[in-house]
Amino acid sequence: MKYRQVYWIGLFGLLMISHAEGQAPKSFQNGSITLYYEEHGSGPPLYILSGGPGEAPDHPYRQIIDSLKTFYTCVLLHQRGSGLSRNIPINAETIAIKNYVEDIHRLQELRKDKQIALLGYSWGGLLVQAYAAQYPRLVSHLFLLASAPPSYTVWNVLFDNQFARRSQAELDSMVLLQNIFSVHTDRELDSLKRVDPANKVVHAYKAFMAIHIRAMYYDKRNISKTNFEALFNSFNFQPIPFIDQEVLETKWDITAALKKLKTPALIIYGRQDDQGESTFYLQQTSLKNSEVQVIEQCGHEMIEEQPVAFFTILMNYVRRQRRSSH
Repeated sequence: MKYRQVYWIGLFGLLMISHAEGQAPKSFQNGSITLYYEEHGSGPPLYILSGGPGEAPDHPYRQIIDSLKTFYTCVLLHQRGSGLSRNIPINAETIAIKNYVEDIHRLQELRKDKQIALLGYSWGGLLVQAYAAQYPRLVSHLFLLASAPPSYTVWNVLFDNQFARRSQAELDSMVLLQNIFSVHTDRELDSLKRVDPANKVVHAYKAFMAIHIRAMYYDKRNISKTNFEALFNSFNFQPIPFIDQEVLETKWDITAALKKLKTPALIIYGRQDDQGESTFYLQQTSLKNSEVQVIEQCGHEMIEEQPVAFFTILMNYVRRQRRSSH
C-alpha cells in the first residue's frame, strides 16, 4: 500500500463519552451485501455519513447525534466496509461510489422517507454531494463538514498539502516504516492488526499512520494518543485505494450536476484543513444555495480541535432553518 493512497481518512477524535441512545441497530440488504444502521431522536430524517471510507460511525458522530436528535431522527449508517457493516468482500466491484450512493437510496426506500437531510464528514461529505446530484428531489438539506471535493480536479491538493506539512525526518520515517508493512496487502494488514496487535508489522503500520494524521491538525498538540489508538483499531483502511483509483482514473466530477441544485447547504471547514481551501471553494461555487462557515486555527479534525466553534455554527444554522420552516 503506497502512502499516497491514504486519502480522505476521517480520523476524528474521541472527544467525550457520548450518550446517544436509540433503538438497537437494524439491518437491510442491498443485493448480497448486509448493511446496518441506527436511529436516534425524532423529527424529519437526517442521514449521517462517516468519513473514510472505512471509518466506524462512532465518535464524533454520536456527539453530533446528541446535539441534533431533538430536531431530527438521526439515521446513522454503517457504510459498507465499516462499523457493523465491515465484514464484506472488499474489491473493485463492491467498493465504488455508485454502490455507496445506492446503499443510501435503498435505505431511504426501506424507511419510506420522502425527503432526507444529509450530513457527511470528509468522505461522508463526498457521498452527500453524490447523492444529492443523483437524487436531487429526495434531499431537503445538505451538511458538508470538512468535506471531500466533488471533482477529481482538486483531488491531489490533499496529497500536496500533506507532503508540504511534513518534515524531511517525517518523510524519511514514513518510507522506512512502509518498507516493513508494504509486503502485506491491505486485507492482510487489517486482519493482522485485529488478531495480532503486538506484531512488529502492525507497530510499523500504526507508526506510519500516526505520522500521516499529524498533517490533519492545526496544532499537533491536540492529537490524543488514546483517541488515535481507538480509531486505528476500528478503522478499515481497505476501501480507500479503490475510491482513490476510481476518482482519478475515471476523472470523477459532479460539479455540473451540483450547479443545478437549489438545495440549501451548510459548508463548515477549518481554515488550515489539509484538503485546501480550493476544495471548499469548489463546493461553494457548485452549490449556489450554500452558506460557508470557516473555523480559524483549525485543521481537518474540527470537533477535536475547535468543538465550541463547530457546535455553535452547526446549532445556530439548524435553529435558523427550523424557524424559517415554520
